[in-house]
Amino acid sequence: MIICYKTTHISFYLIECVVMSDDYNRFVKRAIVGDKNAFAELYNIFLDRIYRFTYYLVDDEFLAEDITQNTFVKAWNKITTFSLTGGTFQSYLYTIARNLVIDHQRKKKEISLELTIGDNFKSDTNIEENLLRNESMSKVRQVLSVLDEDDRQIIILRYFEELSFNEIALITAKKSGAIRVKVHRLLGILRKKLEGNI
Repeated sequence: MIICYKTTHISFYLIECVVMSDDYNRFVKRAIVGDKNAFAELYNIFLDRIYRFTYYLVDDEFLAEDITQNTFVKAWNKITTFSLTGGTFQSYLYTIARNLVIDHQRKKKEISLELTIGDNFKSDTNIEENLLRNESMSKVRQVLSVLDEDDRQIIILRYFEELSFNEIALITAKKSGAIRVKVHRLLGILRKKLEGNI
């Protein structure tokens, strides 16, 4: 499996991402015809990203695990209907996960979709650093709380999951240009919130 690493050299990042896409597309083709081992490879490639995405949205470890599991079960059950010409497998998984979160939201009106970034205290070696990190995460949650659910998802997909505008458009069923404009507008809102102007 080839992993996509982000570096300061943009062309390297793009080349590596394309190779990763090509690499997992061969597993997709095999999974479509019923190869469980190929789907297991796809599961290994995307598990952490789908879990992280759902966890950011639901802020509940066990619920995120359930939604992630259901995402892959649903993807496997519908794999024969997936087509590479309709979008990437990655956007297909994010769409399923997003829809499952929305379904859960409808069932449980009181669910919190605030962003939580990882564990607050990963080690005891530098307490001051951990306290600063915790304060920063609290600020991020507070700032993102001004956005509605759909806008929060777009920001998470763009800046935490690092998806392209085209992939976000596929996931949210909106046009790429509209996503680009919306992200620009949302960043303005978030910037003002950080500066304490709203």
